[in-house]
Amino acid sequence: MEFLDLAAQRYSVRRFDSRRVDSLLVNQILEAGRLAPTAKNLQPQRIYVIQSEAMLAKLAAITPMTFNAPQVMVICGDEQEAWINPFNQHSSAEMDASIVAVHMMLQMQQLGIGSTWVCWFDTAQVKQALNLPEAVEPYCLLPFGYPAADCHPSCQHDQRKPLDQTVEYL
Repeated sequence: MEFLDLAAQRYSVRRFDSRRVDSLLVNQILEAGRLAPTAKNLQPQRIYVIQSEAMLAKLAAITPMTFNAPQVMVICGDEQEAWINPFNQHSSAEMDASIVAVHMMLQMQQLGIGSTWVCWFDTAQVKQALNLPEAVEPYCLLPFGYPAADCHPSCQHDQRKPLDQTVEYL
C-alpha cells in the first residue's frame, strides 16, 4: 500500500468489536513505535498496554473516550529521559511520544486494526490509576482493536484544508 493511501484511509475508530488483537500483532505495533525517531534518540516514551478487565474499567471510569475498546495503549513520556531544548528549555517528551503514537497508529491501520487518539482525560487520575512513576507523564490514550461492522469515518474525515492555507514558502 502506498503511504498516502494508508494515511488517507486511517480514521478515528470509535466503535470496536470485542475481539482482542493477538499479542504477535501488538508486538508488531509496538515495534513500529520503537522504530520512531525521538530527539537525540533518547527514546523517553513509555507505553502501557491496558488489556485486563480491571484496568480497562479503571480507564473507562476516568474517561468515556476509551470507546469500549478491548485494549488501550497509554502513551507516556519520561521527563527525566527526554532531551531538553537549550534555547527554550522545553522537553521533547510529549513530541517524542506523539511521533511514537503516530507510527503505531499507522502500523495498526496497515494491519486492519482501528485506533483513535484520545487526550480527553485527567492526567493525574491516569497516573494514579496506573501507578506511574513521578517523571512519567501520560500524553494520549490509543484505544485499539478491530472496528465494529457498523463503524465508519466521521463526516469530517475527508475535510482537509488546502495546502495553501497551511503551508507557506519563504
